[in-house]
Amino acid sequence: MNRNVDETGRPSAPRPLAGFIDPSWRMRSRGDAGIRRALEGPLGPFLEQRRIDLTATGNSLIIACRDRGCATELRFLQREIRKTLNASGYPGIEQVRVVLALPGAAWPEAAAPATQRTIPDTARQTLRTAAEGITDQRLADALLRLARAGLGN
Repeated sequence: MNRNVDETGRPSAPRPLAGFIDPSWRMRSRGDAGIRRALEGPLGPFLEQRRIDLTATGNSLIIACRDRGCATELRFLQREIRKTLNASGYPGIEQVRVVLALPGAAWPEAAAPATQRTIPDTARQTLRTAAEGITDQRLADALLRLARAGLGN
C-alpha cells in the first residue's frame, strides 16, 4: 500500500483537493453557492429551470437570463433580491444587475424535457369563431395562427 510520507518519514494524510485550488477561486465558488442557496426562495423556479445563471462580482450580483421575459420579470424583483441577500448575510452586495445572456452562450440543458402540448379541437373552433368577430385584422390573424398551431398547416 502506497502512503504519503512527510519529511520525517512519518505517514501523512493525503493533501485535500482544495489545497490545489487557488484560495480566491475557492472563496468565489463558496460565495456563489451560498448566494444561490439564499435566493432559492425568490428565484427558485428560475434556478430549477436553468433559465438564469448567478455571478457575484465585488458588490454586484449579476443575473444572466436566458430569455427576455425572464429578464423583465427579474428586473421587477431586484429590490426583493437585495432585501433577501441582506437578510441572508450578504450586505456587501449592493447592486443587482440583470443582463440578457449572449445568444451563442452555452447553457446547461433543462432538467425536464419539453412537453408536447396540444390544442383541443373545441378550443381551435372557439379561436376561429372569435377571429371571425374581431375587426382588428392583426389580432384575428394571430388567433387563426394559434388555431392552426400543431396541425402542420
